[in-house]
Amino acid sequence: MTEEPHEPLDHQDAPVPDPEATVPLPPPVRPEPDHRPARGLIAGLAAGVVLAGGVLALLIGRIDRSPAEAAEGPPQRFTSPQALVDYLDRRGLTCDAYETVGDSRDGVGRGRCEAAGASVGVGVYAIHSEVEAQWSSLAGSREPLFMALGENWTVDGPADWTKRVADALNAQYRAQA
Repeated sequence: MTEEPHEPLDHQDAPVPDPEATVPLPPPVRPEPDHRPARGLIAGLAAGVVLAGGVLALLIGRIDRSPAEAAEGPPQRFTSPQALVDYLDRRGLTCDAYETVGDSRDGVGRGRCEAAGASVGVGVYAIHSEVEAQWSSLAGSREPLFMALGENWTVDGPADWTKRVADALNAQYRAQA
């Protein structure tokens, strides 16, 4: 077997690409970095700072430096039994046919009215110890007893109505069955 001579290779000819071979991509061309910030960016940031400062100044000017008032709650004290009954009527806890019982002195007194088909006793006193004395006096003399006790007032009547009075006035509710 004789080998046939091959033609000499010419190093100047480009090799024939192999379709199955992969050719690596050349590295991306990156521009030289510019270390100067864009003037538009600086101007935009400056405008944002000025705008934010203006908004903040406007909001600070609107802040009310006085303390907030407490939400209106029910009165803690009443000047008379009639004032207490009137307040209850405005809150939907109607007590009809009010009449004063006994003498009223210095805005302190007792009254009676009708609510939920039953008689209701209403009292306004000078100090809270008199409220406690009213509870003790009535609790020892009769059963059942349902009473709402406030700072200087009492209401005694039907259980569910008196409980609603205590809830509406944020008062103490006591029951003796």
